[in-house]
Amino acid sequence: MKTLAPIAFFAYNRPEHTRQALESLSKNQLADQSSLFIFIDGPKPGASATTIAAIEEVRKIAAEKQWCKEVTIYASEKNKGMFKANIDGITQIVNQFGKIIALEDDGILSTGFLKYMNDALDLYEDNERVMHVSAYTRPDLQTAVDKVPSSTYFFYHTTTWGWGTWKRAWDKYTTDALAVKKAIAAKGNIKKLNMDGTFEFFWGLKAVAKKQFSWNTIWHSIVFLNDGLCLYPKKSLVDNIGHDGSGTNCRPDERFTREEPLAESIAVTAIPLKEDEGVRKYFVGLHSLTYRIKFAVKHYLRYLMQYMPKDRLPFSIN
Repeated sequence: MKTLAPIAFFAYNRPEHTRQALESLSKNQLADQSSLFIFIDGPKPGASATTIAAIEEVRKIAAEKQWCKEVTIYASEKNKGMFKANIDGITQIVNQFGKIIALEDDGILSTGFLKYMNDALDLYEDNERVMHVSAYTRPDLQTAVDKVPSSTYFFYHTTTWGWGTWKRAWDKYTTDALAVKKAIAAKGNIKKLNMDGTFEFFWGLKAVAKKQFSWNTIWHSIVFLNDGLCLYPKKSLVDNIGHDGSGTNCRPDERFTREEPLAESIAVTAIPLKEDEGVRKYFVGLHSLTYRIKFAVKHYLRYLMQYMPKDRLPFSIN
């Protein structure tokens, strides 16, 4: 194995999530050989005493243990916001080391996470097509992923819940979302970018340019512009616990609730450089209008059954 990739960990005001995530990282096979850089954003102007106290608690947790071989903490006094904080941190580390493993405070890792990430970053280091390595596979994709013949697969959609990249790929990143949108219009095939019309990445770039809320919308689009591929494991090495209503940008969502245990390890071997069509087709189906309507109705009915008296329900329960 080559030099281990540095780890960038981004946190803000969720102390319990941060503790769980760092504990899981510290239990990894290569943690005692890895360098960890923890970036903690500062309070927003006018932040409540509760928020300020939570941020202080995150800082204490970050410093309370030797989570990896080396730990460096960057605690911002001012609030950068997730958009700028992530981009600045990723750029700083990838420019210094040439590659990066990036984590957020709501990712619980299996003990084999770091080995998988480093194996993948080493294997595809010089392959220009591969721009992104993810250690996360969504639970609702597992039906399709189970049919993949190898332990890993390629998909063009980026997921940033435990991921990595190289300087050669990140150098293509720009914060100018409108310039990316213009380049995509010139390239064409917007339907593919938008996952066959089930997402709005293209028009979302305009919203990102205005509000700067999703750096990954730009990253996903840049991977698309360069005909890039993202490597995924057949079974997830990360569990995202941020869909509990505590996150700034993640609302409660049971689609990401994981019942199966995480993979203890994933073998990384060379596979054909092409997107898995079965996974893509299944993903598109999960986000079709029909599916979203069924999902909304399901949750509405669940809400009625949970909060309304049975004698007032618009249907009978036997």
